[in-house]
Amino acid sequence: MSLRETFVTNVRQYRKKAHLSQQELAEKCGIATNYLSEIERGQKFPSVELIEKISEKLSIPAYLFFIDGTTEIDIDLVSRKRNREFSDRLLSEITHLLREYGFSE
Repeated sequence: MSLRETFVTNVRQYRKKAHLSQQELAEKCGIATNYLSEIERGQKFPSVELIEKISEKLSIPAYLFFIDGTTEIDIDLVSRKRNREFSDRLLSEITHLLREYGFSE
């Protein structure tokens, strides 16, 4: 599964797990419902700030959006930044996606 597919799948799953409709989460995040729908369908990719806001409203760490459900990872190591390889790969993929959608450094 690509990082983009993992992200959109996880946003949708965590939203549903929180028992929120797209409209409810969009309102909490201050965005249009159709924009959230486009994000969940992989048509748009949110800014880092919006990813943080979505994670805050769903009460989960933002990095969980990027972890494939089949991936085994020691969350304690990630939170303490000891898993450097994973962090570097994740940052690289996020940077690539942001550039792909017109966000530059």
